[in-house]
Amino acid sequence: MTDADFHQTIRRIRARHWLHYLVQALLMGGLVLVGGSRSATGLDPQPQLASWPLLLLLGALLPLLGILLYVMARRMQPNLRRPAEQNLRVYQSQVFLRDSLLSLLALPLLISYVFTRAPLDLVSSGVLLGALAYLTLPSAKTYQRWLLS
Repeated sequence: MTDADFHQTIRRIRARHWLHYLVQALLMGGLVLVGGSRSATGLDPQPQLASWPLLLLLGALLPLLGILLYVMARRMQPNLRRPAEQNLRVYQSQVFLRDSLLSLLALPLLISYVFTRAPLDLVSSGVLLGALAYLTLPSAKTYQRWLLS
């Protein structure tokens, strides 16, 4: 693998990183808003009480999903005996799983928006996801640190 190919691959991983955060933010926001409008409406005079089973299910599944993603990401280790292309694919997979796990941090803010309808919750989740995307941006230096770990 030439140096130009390596940097092109790193740029492609960076682009997918930004796209992943954008798509996951839109997907989570859409699901929470659609699911929240369905669970918090109905004939009940107190719609927040009617949606507690959904919140319990989400509260149980979210930590399990987080643990599963964390375990999978930790098992993806570099191997210097592998060809560089394979190590880059493993790194990209680990970046994808890490991004998926970190994006879940915005979910409580989105769920809070369903009940409070405060625009600050939506803005906070967007700022959080943007900050996470910026702080975890893959680069050649982070790849090399990962490869030597």
